[in-house]
Amino acid sequence: MQVILHNHDAVHGFESAQEFAEDVLGRALKGKSDKLTRVEIWISDENSHKGGADDKRCSMEAHPKGRKPVGVKNFAADIPAAIRGAATKLSHALEHELRK
Repeated sequence: MQVILHNHDAVHGFESAQEFAEDVLGRALKGKSDKLTRVEIWISDENSHKGGADDKRCSMEAHPKGRKPVGVKNFAADIPAAIRGAATKLSHALEHELRK
């Protein structure tokens, strides 16, 4: 499974996002990753320089082999929490989709 990270220009200070996302996804998608070709991740700061609570967004789109993509998004106060939340949501969405 390939992990592709798209980092918005307004997101700074989390240089290890790719490695962190791969680690979180590896744990969240345990047992499902062999059924996926790739997961694309988009990280953005909704309020940019203005600040604000839960303004970091992480969107994830998994591409199961032979099926339509499955997408989720999560908002949190910081990037790691946004990634963890999106990975959890993606795991649940894939459980449902792969049972069909």
